[in-house]
Amino acid sequence: MKKTFILLFVAILPLLASAQKEEVKVTVVEEESTAPWRGFVTNGFWDNWFISIGAGGQVYFGEYDSKDDFGRRITPTFDFSVGKWLMPTLGVRAQVGGFTLKGLTSDPANIYAKGPSRVDGYYKQKWQQFNVHVDGLLNLSNWIGGYRTDRFYEAVPFAGFGMIHGCSSADNTKFMFVAGLINKMRLSNAFDFNIEIKGSLVPQSFDGDTGGSKGEGILGVTAGFTYKFNQRNFRREKPTEIISTGVSPEMLSAAEAKLAEQIRRADRLQDELNQARKAQPQVVKEVKAAPLAIFFNINKANITAKEMINLKYYAEIIKSNPNQVYRVTGYADKATGTPAYNQKLSEKRAQNVADALVKKFGVKASQLQVVGKGGVDNLYEGGVQLSRVVIVE
Repeated sequence: MKKTFILLFVAILPLLASAQKEEVKVTVVEEESTAPWRGFVTNGFWDNWFISIGAGGQVYFGEYDSKDDFGRRITPTFDFSVGKWLMPTLGVRAQVGGFTLKGLTSDPANIYAKGPSRVDGYYKQKWQQFNVHVDGLLNLSNWIGGYRTDRFYEAVPFAGFGMIHGCSSADNTKFMFVAGLINKMRLSNAFDFNIEIKGSLVPQSFDGDTGGSKGEGILGVTAGFTYKFNQRNFRREKPTEIISTGVSPEMLSAAEAKLAEQIRRADRLQDELNQARKAQPQVVKEVKAAPLAIFFNINKANITAKEMINLKYYAEIIKSNPNQVYRVTGYADKATGTPAYNQKLSEKRAQNVADALVKKFGVKASQLQVVGKGGVDNLYEGGVQLSRVVIVE
């Protein structure tokens, strides 16, 4: 009994520490969604990856191709890309693409010449090609207009280098330069529709003819889709200004260190309690606990690491009352967003807390009742930020 009391006392220390910290007056500078892209936290290696696929048409520009109708020179093409956004404005991708090219030649011995001579003395060309290149991406819309996750259209110029291979009996692999524009249209948080306009420069001899201009090229237009893997968005830094209240940064650091020690002590007591339970008959007793408040950042529904610690120990209290049903109620501040948006946000916050209790800490889903209350005015004294909360009780 004594060990159980000590454990419960230590378990609520994070809640008390959190309540103490709420007394420190902190002014948080919230940035608008149209703020410049600078000031974002660099993402992790596995964040902001995407894949794209597209299909369309392409035209080859060689020495004699202008002698043929433009429409007859259009051939199909495809592309597949894998890439990553390093920050809201800069990214990198690798793309493989190609298919069929057409042209004209005056040389019947040209490696791509097909069929007899035309009336004008030229021979038709047709060959398969594929290419691989690495491109740098610049999100011009985020650069100029600021980072936004709800923007419908974004212009993304790109440029890169790679290799192109013409399929024939001869070895015809050449260096290529690629540049173009991706027109992104947002369909959802995960999917975009793309129209990509791309130009490629290749050596003059790629079509088997020499002479004339030193460079030749391919112009292509494709349409397709992009899928963005989680984590899809960038986290914005939140600069804070601490108003002097007699609490120095050193005192806060010391309090945090003491809290960490108490958490480690609670883990040790939990281990001892588990061992004692194995050796003694189990007696189910109802444990009374104060409501738990889990706070969120503006427009966010993800649970911070600090709040996850509080949730971990409250989960033990819930599990110690297997016959008790707890209410998980989500809120949003009424001053931000529309009523419909705040309702969805409050529901998502409550559901994320319930999911963490069930999936991460082993609470039975039947013990939880999840509800969202939408936007509210000053749920607690101290400002609208205290209304961005989920209450478990």
